[in-house]
Amino acid sequence: MPSRSPLRPPAMGHLACRREGAEHVLDLSGCRWVDPAHLVGVAAVAARHAGAGARLRVVGPSQADQRRYAARMHLGRVLDDLGVAHDLVDVVPEVDRVLDLLEVRRVSTEADALALARLVHGRTAAGDPVAAEALFTGVAELAANVADHAQAPGYVAAQVLPAAGCVRFAVADGGLGLRSTLAGRGARGSRHALHLALDGTSRLADPTRGVGLVTVVDQVSRLRGSLFLASGTAAVRAEGPAAAGRAVRTDSALRSPFGGTLVEAVVGVRGARQRERVP
Repeated sequence: MPSRSPLRPPAMGHLACRREGAEHVLDLSGCRWVDPAHLVGVAAVAARHAGAGARLRVVGPSQADQRRYAARMHLGRVLDDLGVAHDLVDVVPEVDRVLDLLEVRRVSTEADALALARLVHGRTAAGDPVAAEALFTGVAELAANVADHAQAPGYVAAQVLPAAGCVRFAVADGGLGLRSTLAGRGARGSRHALHLALDGTSRLADPTRGVGLVTVVDQVSRLRGSLFLASGTAAVRAEGPAAAGRAVRTDSALRSPFGGTLVEAVVGVRGARQRERVP
């Protein structure tokens, strides 16, 4: 398996689609490391195509271990539910990994959001109980609100990486994107919209809305982790330790726009046992 820093942002270029005849193709064959961000990103793109009645075909990773991982995380099942063609054969033997994995799933009910929050809380509480409790609340709200903000299906996934001592979790939707969502709140472009969201701006003029993402950023920074947010043509990485009460932010541009919103965070955990990534 290729080595990779657990804090490195996901390679968003793999979520770009190309046109082949009458269909679009999302090709993961060149993806050397599949993250939860890729899983929820593919699901969000697929849901967007399915909702628009557009034909999409997903090509899985060419590397055997990454292909098994994508199948084990039930990406093929999600694509089947959406009626999207793919080549991910779900024949991976499974054991109970409820403490280490949250397979990619649609956020259909509050229970789906809480499943992600519980995994993250359970793996961070030993290191910092206060941060873990706040993170639980923030992650649950972030996941539960994604579909409401985007007006499109939202997806979540998570993975504990024992060897790296961290948990990586992601939320994505294939909806309007932050620029459109926050246009009425003064967003001047994709980059500006990302920073408005990180500052707690919601599409609704309600001070109780938009705090989920802010809480997650604050607590991820407290735990010396990082958060990656992408939408439209821009991305921003926020990481701790916080300076002057705020996480350090680094902007970047996306070569291929992401037609929705994607959030992925990485935080350290304690007590992770050494295991293989794929059971």
